[in-house]
Amino acid sequence: MSTTPITFIILAATVLVSWRAFEQSALFEKLLHSPYRVKHNKQYYRLFSHMLVHADVMHLALNMFVFYSFGRVLESIFRATWGAQQGGILFIALYVLGGVAATLPSMRKHGDNYGCESVGASGGVSSLLMAYMILFPLNEIAFFFIPMPAFIGVFVFFLLEHFMKRNVRSNIAHDAHIWGALFGIAFVALVVPSSIPRFISQVLGAFGG
Repeated sequence: MSTTPITFIILAATVLVSWRAFEQSALFEKLLHSPYRVKHNKQYYRLFSHMLVHADVMHLALNMFVFYSFGRVLESIFRATWGAQQGGILFIALYVLGGVAATLPSMRKHGDNYGCESVGASGGVSSLLMAYMILFPLNEIAFFFIPMPAFIGVFVFFLLEHFMKRNVRSNIAHDAHIWGALFGIAFVALVVPSSIPRFISQVLGAFGG
């Protein structure tokens, strides 16, 4: 399947801005998510702009690989289902608002903590990944290079993120991944009301239920 326009534009913009921010610390600082500055300085744009900058090349490459892998498929399906314009808007909403939803835990916990900062498109990427797995539960995906049905990936995702949140000390914001993924489920349930019943039915069918 060929790359679709919005997917390509978002990917190109993210790579270009992230790469520029690697070289310009002032730009990196300007765009990162800071709950304190959102709350106290009213810099609401940071809820969105943090998705354009990343901690390092590996962080950027991983997010954009997953974004491209699932985003191009979802955008094509959205456009085919709802038309080019409306489908494109829905795709952008899923990705961007998923990224915003991912900031909610840090806003709640660290709104008065000046030193709390985060970057990356992981929340939006998680929303795309989860939306795909809910819509196509029987499709095979490679989760951490291990092939499995997508519905297994849903449970692996949440169990792994929860475990790492509780037991692994790192700079990774696992709360952001979880909230982005939850937004993806809620979004799909809203725009495709049959998706959750169909997901349950297909999963039960896979086990002979």
